[in-house]
Amino acid sequence: MPAWLERLRRIVTVEPAMFFYMASTFIMLPAYQQLVIVKVCQELYEDPTACGDSEHGKDAEDMETRSSYILLLYTAVLYSVSVLPALLLGSWSDGAGRRAVMVLPFLLSILSGGVLLALALVPSLSVYWCLLAAGVTGLSGGHVSVFLSSFSYLADATSDPGAGRTMRMAVAEAMIFVGGTVGFLLGGLLEQEVGLSSAFIAYVTCHVLAIFYILLWLRDPIPVSSTLGVLASDGSVQEGSEERKWGMFALKHAGRSFRVVFRRRSGQERLKLHLLILCTFINNTVAIGEQSILLLYLMYEPREFTTAMFGLFNSARMLLLGFGLLGLFPLLMRCFKEMTLAKLSTAFRAASYVLLAFSTNTWMVFLVAVLAAPAGITQAVIRSFSSAIVGPDEQGAMFSFSASVEATCYIFGAVLFNGLYPQTLPTFPGMPFIVMAGFCVIVLILMQWISEMPTTHPRLVLPD
Repeated sequence: MPAWLERLRRIVTVEPAMFFYMASTFIMLPAYQQLVIVKVCQELYEDPTACGDSEHGKDAEDMETRSSYILLLYTAVLYSVSVLPALLLGSWSDGAGRRAVMVLPFLLSILSGGVLLALALVPSLSVYWCLLAAGVTGLSGGHVSVFLSSFSYLADATSDPGAGRTMRMAVAEAMIFVGGTVGFLLGGLLEQEVGLSSAFIAYVTCHVLAIFYILLWLRDPIPVSSTLGVLASDGSVQEGSEERKWGMFALKHAGRSFRVVFRRRSGQERLKLHLLILCTFINNTVAIGEQSILLLYLMYEPREFTTAMFGLFNSARMLLLGFGLLGLFPLLMRCFKEMTLAKLSTAFRAASYVLLAFSTNTWMVFLVAVLAAPAGITQAVIRSFSSAIVGPDEQGAMFSFSASVEATCYIFGAVLFNGLYPQTLPTFPGMPFIVMAGFCVIVLILMQWISEMPTTHPRLVLPD
C-alpha cells in the first residue's frame, strides 16, 4: 500500500462511520416521529384528509398527547433493550477488536429500517409496530455502541492523552453534528418532496455504506487477542451448553466493566471518573428529552413549524455545533484550558434552552441555534478526560460502562420529558426546556468541582 494512503488511513479512522450513523439517525428521527403522528391521526379519525397536516386535525391536543406517549414507549424499548449490550460490548472489544462491535449496530439498523419502511408503506399496520423497530436496534446497543467502539478506537490510536487526544475526540464528536446537518436537510427534503418511505430508504442506504467502509478501510489499532468464546484459565474454550457459555460471557465482561470504573486509583482519580460519567448521564438525559419533544413543541402553536422547517432548523443548529467543535474549539484552546471551555459550553447550552422555552416565532427559535453553537465542546472534553484516567487495556470497558449509563439515562430522559410535556402543554409548553436548563446548571457545578481536584498520575491503579 502506498505510504500516503497509510498516512491517510491513520488520520481518517472512525469519523466517516460516525458520520454515516448520525446522518442516518437524523434522517430517521423526524421521519419516525412524523410517522407516529400520522398513524395516530389515521387511527383517531376515519377521514384521511384530516391527517394531511397533523397539526390541523381535530382536537390536536389529544393527538399530540397520544403521539407523545407512543414516542415515549419507542424510546423506552430502544434504550431498555440496549443497556445490557452496551455494558458488554466495550469490554469484549478490548480483546476482540473495535471493528466487530462497530459493525453490529449498522447491521441491525438495516433490519429496523425495513420495519419502519413497511410501516410507512402499509396503511393498515398499527403504529405499535414501530416498537419492533426500536427493539431490533436496541439489541446492538444502538448509537451508544457506535460511540463506545469509536471513542475506544481513537483512545487506542492516540498515544498522547492530552490535547492531541482531546482534538481527535472533538473531531469525532463533530461528526455527530455534521452528520446531523446532512441528515436533517436530506430527511426534510425527502419527506417533503417524495414521502416518508424515501427517508427510511436513505436511512438503510447509509448503514450499508458504513458497513462497507468499516470492513474495507478500518483496521484495529491494537491486535485482536481473544475470540467470542469463554476462555478457561489455560486459554482453551470451555465446554458446556451455549446458554452457559453466553451467560459466562455476559458475567465476565459486565463484571470487568464495573471493576474498571470502581477500582481504586491514585488521588481522587476514581471520584473524578465517576463525576465525569455523571455529567455524561445528565447531558444525555437532556439530549434525549430534547429529541423526544422538540418536533411536537415546534409544531404546536404559535410556532407551527412544518416538517421542512423543522429539518432546516435542526440542520442549521447541527452545522453551528459542528463549527463550534471543528473551528471555534481549536482556536479557543490556544487561550483557555479545556475544562474552562467545557464550563463555558455548558453555560451557553443552558441559556439556549431558556430562550427556546420562551420562543414564540421563527426567528427566536433560530437564534437558539446560534446561542447553542459551543454546546458540543463539553462532551468532547468529558470523553477525553475519562479516557486519560484509565489504562490502554481499559478503554473499551470504561466506555462500555459509560455507554450503558447513557442508555439508562435515555430511558429516564424520555420518561421525564415525554411525561412532563403533555402535563405542561395547556399552561406553559416550554417548561420542559426550563428543566433542561436546570440540569445544565448541575453539570456546570460538577465540572467546576472536577476542575478543582488535584491531578495525579492518570493511570496509576492501586491494589483493591
